[in-house]
Amino acid sequence: MASAATPPGHHSLGLWSLSLAYFTMGTSSIAVVGLVLPMATDLGVSQPDVAVLITVFAITFALAAPLLQVAAGRLPRRTLLLGGLATMAAGCVLSALAPSYGGVVAARVLLALGAAAVGPVASGLGAGMVPPERQGQALAVVFGGMTLASVLGLPLTAWLGALWGWRTMFNALAVLAVVVTLLVAVLVTDRRAAPGTTLASFGQVFRQRAAAWAVAMSVCHMSAQFALFALVAPYLQQRYGLPPAQLSLALLVGGLSGVAGNLLAGRLGDRLGAARSLQWSVLGMGCASGALLLLPGLPWLGIAAYAAWSLAGMGFYAPQQKRLIGLAPDLRNLLLAINASALYVGMSLGAAAGSQAWLDLGPWSLPAVALGFVGCSLGALVLSRRAERADLVARMGAPA
Repeated sequence: MASAATPPGHHSLGLWSLSLAYFTMGTSSIAVVGLVLPMATDLGVSQPDVAVLITVFAITFALAAPLLQVAAGRLPRRTLLLGGLATMAAGCVLSALAPSYGGVVAARVLLALGAAAVGPVASGLGAGMVPPERQGQALAVVFGGMTLASVLGLPLTAWLGALWGWRTMFNALAVLAVVVTLLVAVLVTDRRAAPGTTLASFGQVFRQRAAAWAVAMSVCHMSAQFALFALVAPYLQQRYGLPPAQLSLALLVGGLSGVAGNLLAGRLGDRLGAARSLQWSVLGMGCASGALLLLPGLPWLGIAAYAAWSLAGMGFYAPQQKRLIGLAPDLRNLLLAINASALYVGMSLGAAAGSQAWLDLGPWSLPAVALGFVGCSLGALVLSRRAERADLVARMGAPA
């Protein structure tokens, strides 16, 4: 709940500073995607070796995010967020200074540990700044930083990395992390102690079947996204014949559509309810995946289908976070952290499944793999909603 003592404008600035924290986290985590060639050349390793750095980050994040909630105890989540941003800055500096591939791997682990204290904590703080009826919009603003990381952060780091060198690029990301740390310190005023989180709390989360199935849905949804997104550039080139100039346009249009989808989902989540918004997101992504699979191989059709796919896919995150908070308000910090871990597990799973399908079946198979994960996501939502209704009936029937 927003504090009445804090001016509404200050809340807005605080939300945007949290969005910048998400942008910094997202850009730092995916920067290597656009720096594969210069990093591989400088470090004397293969390009797939550099791609492994994404998996290193994802696995470390997935393991660390929920455990940090336990280790932090009742430490104010604002303090944890500031510490995470500072740790990310250190990880970026160490990446720039690393003399070898092994040093970069170690720096990525440190960077992921810092990021694990940023993403879920920023969402929790953002949700606490506003009344419940505005949480969807607030979460969309905060998570919007992550969508901007793919739209703006990834191409910008690729361009500047080619211009300045990848090491200078990581130093620039460290400076960004320091600046955002200072902004959050000034604009986010919530210094309340967090509810104590223990290892036993994990059992509480997963004993709530609605929450457990919701987390499973996050794994499936992110798997569906990365089954295609990890190889979307060569897919659009080979399946729809996009030349380099049109490919850049397609990625830009897809990124902007993702930003629009995220902001639209925040408003729909507040008006229609989080569950219905999630249903529309999943069904929309399924339809767009089917279009990418079946449409004729014309460039403009490929761009349009990818834009629709991105719009629907990025409409998932804000209502999903809002729904999780509603399912277990007392455990929201831990549940958001577990959900963040689930997203990175899905990222690794989807990228691996898409890559293997490409090798075994060819580029056309990527939307089919995504469709399979979309089906699993829809099934998890149905089971979560069923468990939620059963819990409600049980509570209503319990003696006062």
